[in-house]
Amino acid sequence: MKSIFRNTCFAVLSLLLAGGFAACSDDDTQDGELQLYYPTVVNIGPSMSYVSGMPTYKGPAPSEFSIAGITLDDMGVACDSFSINADTGIISISDTDDLHTGVYKLSVSCRAGGGFHTFRDVFVVSMSAATPESVEVSASEVEIPYDQIGDADIKVQVTPVGESVSIQEYKLVQAEGKEYFSISRSGVITLNPSFTGEIEPGTYSVSLRIDTYAGSMIYDDILTVHFTSAPLEVRYPSTEGRMEVNMAFTSAVPAYKGSPEGLVWAIKNVTPATSHIVIDPATGVLSVEAGNGFTVGDSFVVDLSLTNDYGTADFDGAYTLTVIAFITPIDPDTFGYGAVEAIEGVGFSASPQAGLVGDEVTFSLGELDEALAGQIVIDETTGVVSAAKGHTIPIGTYSIPVKVANIKSEAETTIALTVKENPYLFTKIHYGNNLGLEPSENYANQFLAPTSADLQALTLMPTTDAKPGTTLTWSVTKKHKLSDTTIDPVTGELSLRGGYTANNGGMVLVTATAGEGEPGETSVTVPVFVSHMVETNGVNILYKPFVFQVNPRKGGMSAVPEVTGVTPSLFCLDYRRTFTYYNIGGPAWHGNGALSKDTTTILLYQLWTNYYASINKAAAYGSKDPISYYSNTSTINQALLYVEPTTKAVMVNANKWVDNDNVAANGAFFTQMTYVTDGNSGGINSGKQAFPLWVWFDENF
Repeated sequence: MKSIFRNTCFAVLSLLLAGGFAACSDDDTQDGELQLYYPTVVNIGPSMSYVSGMPTYKGPAPSEFSIAGITLDDMGVACDSFSINADTGIISISDTDDLHTGVYKLSVSCRAGGGFHTFRDVFVVSMSAATPESVEVSASEVEIPYDQIGDADIKVQVTPVGESVSIQEYKLVQAEGKEYFSISRSGVITLNPSFTGEIEPGTYSVSLRIDTYAGSMIYDDILTVHFTSAPLEVRYPSTEGRMEVNMAFTSAVPAYKGSPEGLVWAIKNVTPATSHIVIDPATGVLSVEAGNGFTVGDSFVVDLSLTNDYGTADFDGAYTLTVIAFITPIDPDTFGYGAVEAIEGVGFSASPQAGLVGDEVTFSLGELDEALAGQIVIDETTGVVSAAKGHTIPIGTYSIPVKVANIKSEAETTIALTVKENPYLFTKIHYGNNLGLEPSENYANQFLAPTSADLQALTLMPTTDAKPGTTLTWSVTKKHKLSDTTIDPVTGELSLRGGYTANNGGMVLVTATAGEGEPGETSVTVPVFVSHMVETNGVNILYKPFVFQVNPRKGGMSAVPEVTGVTPSLFCLDYRRTFTYYNIGGPAWHGNGALSKDTTTILLYQLWTNYYASINKAAAYGSKDPISYYSNTSTINQALLYVEPTTKAVMVNANKWVDNDNVAANGAFFTQMTYVTDGNSGGINSGKQAFPLWVWFDENF
């Protein structure tokens, strides 16, 4: 069974270009009088959006654009998903959830040179399926001997079947704590080199999730892996049991480690010898019939021999059984637990109340409420019931059924569990912005301060979604410039100070903590950004917002900047130097600071390395190539990000800001751009300098 998940994705321009342009001449004029060019759009599917950018042309300047007709696979259709800007000719594709797959061709009309022109089939869109129809694997089953796991080099290639939007990421669906396998970006399944636990022998089915730019699908049980071994370990809940004289006896079910195929349990030896102790060959449960003739004080040591399809192993002294005069039955009135009050997400445990009457008891859980299933565990020897920190049991009241049993009787009780709201839980810190951007929660925590005086005047008070009356403790960490910044530890009032440099910027991280030292302690950290963009030589570049928040797995497009003091057609802008990254929520090794050939242990170094590997060139860690449009005109989909040359919006290519362990960037990238105003892109490397845009990678955005 396949499960489909749909996400609304914003298409990145570079990922949608086929590498060429559709060019058409006016149907009503001779070739050469006016020609219009649009990129051919591929790699787009249901739920995706797209904006074409302005068309290019030869001849007189066109205006008054309109869509003259649409075809799907050369048949005329009416479709509201396509629209055109009458002034610019930019074509937008939206509301594509129910758009049929196939090739769409748009005819465009415009006015130019005093005449009216129509260009047939000038804009071509290849609409693909959201996800592959199915997948094929190079091997459907793999067997790995347990003692060779460390040297195993399995490689199973996954191949998508059927055309679809380009694959963004492969993910394996595995049980928590059993992430034994990993999959590469090219779809090769291997043993997971990052798994640090112990692999349990057994048979495991592997399912695959494919994420594309248009949606997701799970392909169940594409691969079966057998970790094979002879029996390795046997463990009864207690290795010592007691039975009442002349009474029947049954042990608990033992735990087993090893391959389950063909498993048979057998008694190898009993000391002293007796035929009254027998074993279930399928389960390993030991038992003794009543009237066995044992006397008080008798003690028997049981050695086992286990055989499966891969070998035989002996386990001497696996169990000791002692005969006693009397086993006290369980008194139900003495079995109970106190009520438990827990906090959402905070671990808890409960022990049986003291005074339980009954010998040789074992504990188990009854049938759990769906909200508790998989989150509550019990120690069958001690009866301790617990849930781990980070559990997701919803707020509410529950009854946890618990059973206790011995050979003579059993009893059942319930634990009254109440999960309460964490009084310290909050998720947001907002300082707002001074750019007039709404809604403020989408553009929070960025402030334009063109001069040092403007920076000095910024004194900011936060708002949060903490519960009324909650005490918060505030702190600030300086990241870029702003070295004299202070914060009121009680109110969170932030004073951004120090390190002013025109056409640069700054960033600090603000942390607020509620319930410090309490079980539900919660901390939230947010970045606060400053831009010092100011008019220089008559030119100013202002992105609003100047913090481009983007999910690194999806990619996206920034705002188009307001550029003053230039002729738009002569203005060229590109990333250039000072490649700097500040970690916000990623692993510590992602690092902070500028990239160089010596910073081999930080994220930027790995990203630069991967870029050059993708284009088969030697890595150059001082080069702008991985983030430059002009260095990637023929390989733009390999760039990490770049400035789109027409609009000057910054494009982040999806799934490029991800490390080799598939951990996405969660931090801020701040890099110098250079620009020219004479239209000569060849001179851009020595152009005027500015830092107009922060790129904030946020996987939760």
